[in-house]
Amino acid sequence: MKVEKLEKYGARLEMPKEAVKEQDKIIFRALRKRFGIWGTIAIFKDTFTNQIKLKKEYPETRRKAAAISEVIDKELFLFSGIFLALAKRLGREGAYEFFKTKVMNEIAKTSMASLYQLDDLKKCEGDIFENFKKFNIAMFERTTRDGTWLMENYEDETDKLTIKITTCANVELFSELGVPELGKFGCDHDLAGYPIIEDDVDCEFRRMCTIAKGDDCCIFEFYRKGTAPDNAHLNK
Repeated sequence: MKVEKLEKYGARLEMPKEAVKEQDKIIFRALRKRFGIWGTIAIFKDTFTNQIKLKKEYPETRRKAAAISEVIDKELFLFSGIFLALAKRLGREGAYEFFKTKVMNEIAKTSMASLYQLDDLKKCEGDIFENFKKFNIAMFERTTRDGTWLMENYEDETDKLTIKITTCANVELFSELGVPELGKFGCDHDLAGYPIIEDDVDCEFRRMCTIAKGDDCCIFEFYRKGTAPDNAHLNK
């Protein structure tokens, strides 16, 4: 089978349904471990209240999210509601660190493979790294059409793919809801998730700048394994 025939090739970018189910379990386990069962119930109550309030106060933001996808609409308000509930107990910095280390890093262990339909991608005919590059180009061509993550350009070289992104829906939508910290979640997800699949797709991931972390663009660099500079520790 050719990579272009994969179901998720060029599909709308969102957390796959199978990953969302696992994500809900991860969130519950992390909260229960940190706050206990009654503390977790209290957080869920606050989360529900926060979601209702945010949806009422920011109808235009909700419209934008829903225009992208139902999943993104749901997660935008769910994550924002949980974050505010956690910030009430841990402070905003503590809430972000909890979400990043206990939730997002765990989610990425399964969701990245789902996003790239990894098991099927590995079975496609041809060079796996070339197929991975094609998948990424198609992914960001779709986000550009959707108006969410705008790919200004890309450079497809023999052993490297470089993609420049100039808008970030995460930054825009979470900032509108007053939780700009969560704009970095997509970046955190990538930092945790790409290393897990690199061997499978014969790739090394580099990204030295991101919009969510203060730069004017995101530069994704995908190198064929063994050709990347020794600077992975600088990834954002």
